[in-house]
Amino acid sequence: MYFWRIEKLKSQMAARSLSERETLPYFVAFSAISSIILPQTNYNLWDGLGTSWSVMLAVVGTVYVFRENGGAVGKHFLQRYFAIGWVVGIRWLVTLVIVAVAFYGTLMTMNIDTESTSWHDFLFAAVAETGLYWRLGYHVRDLAKRARSA
Repeated sequence: MYFWRIEKLKSQMAARSLSERETLPYFVAFSAISSIILPQTNYNLWDGLGTSWSVMLAVVGTVYVFRENGGAVGKHFLQRYFAIGWVVGIRWLVTLVIVAVAFYGTLMTMNIDTESTSWHDFLFAAVAETGLYWRLGYHVRDLAKRARSA
């Protein structure tokens, strides 16, 4: 199971598809993380918009990645989605933590309230989630091209 080396994973997957056994850890990790629900104490309009955005983006983003994989004629979509998605997600999370520290640090120095969810929290999360699907689509498309030419 890869955590960071996306090029090595894509090279391996371009040469041969992953077995069900090799795909399973990525699916289990994805499922476990997806099932985590963080309790909200101050649920407001921005939380509702954020949840709506996340659900809509999960559908639209998955269809986008499916198309980047070649659509109906693409191969090995689920294993690519979960394996590449795992590595992209880990890499995106590291970048996101750094950006979040800078973003929220700036808000704190400007004395902007960060106690409850606001428009800037919604915007930050929406851009981060959208970027994640964009990068996933990029890498899945690249892998699909490599696999076709191999």
